[in-house]
Amino acid sequence: MALTKQSESYRMTVEAVRQAAAVIPLWTPAAEQMLLSVKSQTCFFTGHRDVVGHGAQDADVFRQALRTWLDAQVEAMVYQGFSTFLCGGARGFDLLAAASVLQAKQLYHPGLRLILLLPCREQTRGWNERDLSLHLAVLQRAEAFYLQETYDRSCMHRRNRLLVDLSITGIAYYDPGRQHSGTGMTVRYAQSRGTPLLFMPLGVGAEGSAT
Repeated sequence: MALTKQSESYRMTVEAVRQAAAVIPLWTPAAEQMLLSVKSQTCFFTGHRDVVGHGAQDADVFRQALRTWLDAQVEAMVYQGFSTFLCGGARGFDLLAAASVLQAKQLYHPGLRLILLLPCREQTRGWNERDLSLHLAVLQRAEAFYLQETYDRSCMHRRNRLLVDLSITGIAYYDPGRQHSGTGMTVRYAQSRGTPLLFMPLGVGAEGSAT
């Protein structure tokens, strides 16, 4: 019975995400020009999907430290004049970053814009219910575009480069030991473009320290 209820809950969540995704427009040249016009006020996020401990007692400790750090960085960016935040909408870091922007928008800065640049409408295929629910909550409160209808090998790469090209700075959760990851490639692309990045200290959350 528990399995049946869980399966029904999952199916309902999948359907809710599908319905929300169906009304999100595809990326257009006009959308690109709109974001280029506010590039001087735009910051992007990039980070790994799996949020691990990096010396913390467990991953949950690090995850909470990461969210606290993100809250502080978003607030600092706002006071520096940033009003638009771009996010790729992936699991892990992206969803945490989106939640920080939405919280700041709700509590203190109603003029903030969170814009999701999503690689394709199939992005969430195979996600678990927890991640789908978080994704749905973000979709319902953010602006969003899909770069294309269906998945191919280039859509994630295209999304990552666009995040950099439309921003003047970025906030990153990056483990240098995973340089061949999508995040690693995004970091190197940003650095090749001269785009400054603010990196999450991986020691945050390790026995209460921030190293």
